[in-house]
Amino acid sequence: MPSNYYPFIARETWLILIIIFGIVLLAKFFSTILLFSLFLAILLIAIYLFRDPHREIPSQPLAVVSPAHGVVTKVSKAKEIRLGIDAIRIRIVMGITDIYSLRSPIEGKVIEQWYNAPSKNESHRHFDFHVQSDEGDNIVTAIRFRNIMHKSHIYLNSGERIGQGQRCGYLCFGGVIDLFLPIESKVFVEVGQFVDSGSTILAELIHSEPQSSIKDQL
Repeated sequence: MPSNYYPFIARETWLILIIIFGIVLLAKFFSTILLFSLFLAILLIAIYLFRDPHREIPSQPLAVVSPAHGVVTKVSKAKEIRLGIDAIRIRIVMGITDIYSLRSPIEGKVIEQWYNAPSKNESHRHFDFHVQSDEGDNIVTAIRFRNIMHKSHIYLNSGERIGQGQRCGYLCFGGVIDLFLPIESKVFVEVGQFVDSGSTILAELIHSEPQSSIKDQL
């Protein structure tokens, strides 16, 4: 199971920052003050972009937390094609300045993972993973990576357990995430709302209500 302890600056970006820092030092001693100032500004911007602050995970077992930092752009009923079931879809778009860490929406077991490389009809890479809770709830997280740099890190293994809000990947420069929840789930977020990865509660898993909490017009 991946560790919950991570430094404030994402370790996936340390090499990039070290290279930029080296360029800053070279510019300081062997170049003009203008170039030195430029590379120093780039270093500070990179440190900000690659920040990875600690998150307080809610102590609510049936809560579904946001897997990513970004803005909710869609809440609707949808067909989850991997499992072939009706679901509630919550779409989160990560901005270029958002935190790039990926977190598990629930505690449970990683059942399966799917990866799709770009094709003639689809320029983006896709990565989906299916987590099943101890109560039998199935949640699929579908990630569409940005084309910028195509750099991502996923730390998941099928069959392993994962904690609620646990860091399980790093999506350099973000992406678009569709979270597919059981149709009975009670949703707490709305379109336009900003969410924090690992700490904002998107929904609650409900086992007693037969109908979806999403209004029919969505």
